[in-house]
Amino acid sequence: MATNEDISRLLDERIKELNCLYEISKIFQEHNIPLEVTLYKIIKAIPHGWQYPEKLKVYLLFDDKLFGKKPNKNPITVANSNIVINEEVRGQIVVYYKEAQKHFFLEEEQPLLDKIGLEIATFVERFEQRENEKVMAEKMRYNDRLSVLGELTASIAHELNTPLGNVLGYAELLKKSEIDGVKKGDIQKIITSAINAREIVKKLMYFSCEMPQQFGLININEQIEENIGLLQKQLTDNHVHLTLNLADNIPLVRLDKLQFSQLLFNLVLNAINAMKPNGKITIKTITNSKNLLLSIKDDGMGMSIENKEKIFQPFFTTKPKGEGTGLGLAVVHGIVQNHKGTINVNSTLNKGTEFIITFPIETN
Repeated sequence: MATNEDISRLLDERIKELNCLYEISKIFQEHNIPLEVTLYKIIKAIPHGWQYPEKLKVYLLFDDKLFGKKPNKNPITVANSNIVINEEVRGQIVVYYKEAQKHFFLEEEQPLLDKIGLEIATFVERFEQRENEKVMAEKMRYNDRLSVLGELTASIAHELNTPLGNVLGYAELLKKSEIDGVKKGDIQKIITSAINAREIVKKLMYFSCEMPQQFGLININEQIEENIGLLQKQLTDNHVHLTLNLADNIPLVRLDKLQFSQLLFNLVLNAINAMKPNGKITIKTITNSKNLLLSIKDDGMGMSIENKEKIFQPFFTTKPKGEGTGLGLAVVHGIVQNHKGTINVNSTLNKGTEFIITFPIETN
């Protein structure tokens, strides 16, 4: 028969377990803190619900990351519970005592640990769902901004085309009839500036998808080799070494040749500008069952995380004022989307950058 002392002790243990669950629930209610911070707070709160809190050790494994400290050797007195999210074991929470002979687990402590494991799984699932919703909402806002900007740039491009054409045409007429060498040189400056402005307009039209499209089944390796020949002067002038590592027997992909040339020129010229003399660029093609992958990698200056997040935004540039429009990578992004592909970038400061583009393979 249980004594009053036994009943009091058991009651104290149940109160400790309830207080532990309450403390953990309060941690879950904290907002705007990283998931990792939450998990560290949980493992610090867990010992409060056990019989020997001052001796209990806790660690948690989640997605192959360790929270807390694992013992140097396997403890004898140990209990654990899996963290299961969407029927997948994502981690495990473990409690143990180092002094096996002195300390033991109560029968009620395993259900408590299971309850904590379940609460962690529920919290993580909701946390990841909120994070995914934030990402999707940001993508939608970004796409909306791009759509509005695309319409605006298309309108601007059309409005600029006619006056630029007039400036260029009349300047060329003036140059033909001009005898004075100084004036002729000044007119040539007007022509050069008009041509540069027309190129900017062309980029705006690419960005807004207003350029006429001509898609066809193309061998991408042949297009790369043909276009790289046109960039040889820039490569030579900047002492940049380019290596082609193109896969054999690649399938044809549906491309617009002109748009693909624009994409390749922008990425390679960006790479050249990001490198010191004797830099290296590697262009590689790879295929899998669904996609053809194009990799353009350089060993240049790389970019910061902050810049990496902005590089596809129209008019964003890290170049000095007057040296870049900030449209090159926005155009590349639009061309990739136009080809129903994807583009990703890996970059490390002072080590280089790699753009990886996928084009879907048609399976007729």
